[in-house]
Amino acid sequence: MARECLLHWLTIHSIGVALKLEMYFSYLLLCANACDGVDISKARAAMRTVLPAILTALLLLMPSASRGEMIVRDYYPARHYRFYDGIGKDFVGQAYSFSGVGFSNSGRWGTLLTDNCFLSANHRHPLVGEKLTFWSSNELTGTSYTYTVTGGVRIATTDLWIGWFDKKAIVDHSIERYPVLLLPFLKRYLGLELYNYGMRHRVGRNVLEVIAPYSYGGSTGITAGYDYGNNDTPSVGGDETYLQVGDSGAPSFAVFHSRLSLIGIHWSITRNPDSSLDTFVPEYFDEINKILATRGQSLRRSR
Repeated sequence: MARECLLHWLTIHSIGVALKLEMYFSYLLLCANACDGVDISKARAAMRTVLPAILTALLLLMPSASRGEMIVRDYYPARHYRFYDGIGKDFVGQAYSFSGVGFSNSGRWGTLLTDNCFLSANHRHPLVGEKLTFWSSNELTGTSYTYTVTGGVRIATTDLWIGWFDKKAIVDHSIERYPVLLLPFLKRYLGLELYNYGMRHRVGRNVLEVIAPYSYGGSTGITAGYDYGNNDTPSVGGDETYLQVGDSGAPSFAVFHSRLSLIGIHWSITRNPDSSLDTFVPEYFDEINKILATRGQSLRRSR
């Protein structure tokens, strides 16, 4: 995500501030050394106490990648946390199956396309050897299935990456394989209500507002964009989403004939105005299929 660059800058900047403070305290010690009646050992001890405290405070003020979670405007666990197990659960996505959304042991995403192939983001995908887990229901304590990633490949210069498990490993049939929504004209995608999946297994909604080319981080592709402005048509109210660190590689779906169809894979964000960007998967249907064909599989389109 673009925000990761900001986090990197803040880290360097905060360390730089701490170094300048250390130089400043050293200067004070030199001045104190030139004065009569100053206990230099106590001054040094004070500096050793104060500097770590200042640096800790700076680090606590920084945003942290480990805290990343998709923003939902009026987040309420009973509505937006897929695995909420308390009283009054009213999950926004209860009518649909999110079983095909996998999560790896390193916190990366994979969305199942076929019996053993999944889609993720090129800049943040499960690595070979990692394990990807799928849950067959919206209960974290329910049945789950875990598979080891054995390979994968990037799709041209895009931020899409197709990964796979061993050919002998067929993902359990209780786990959803998602089709891709193919419409005859791009303008028919505009205004589609999206179900966005993100970090901490949050699910919210947004509205697809723009389809346009985009380049970032060495990737180029067609994107599906949706803003965070609380002015969507149709309105999604408090379910409105804005992607954050850790969401990259997770999916966005549209509902077609009462089932989820894959629309996008989270890629990046923009600021002022705040918008989220997915790689627009329907644009790459043929390219994805060519790769799947080498493994004896094929991508389905929504019908």
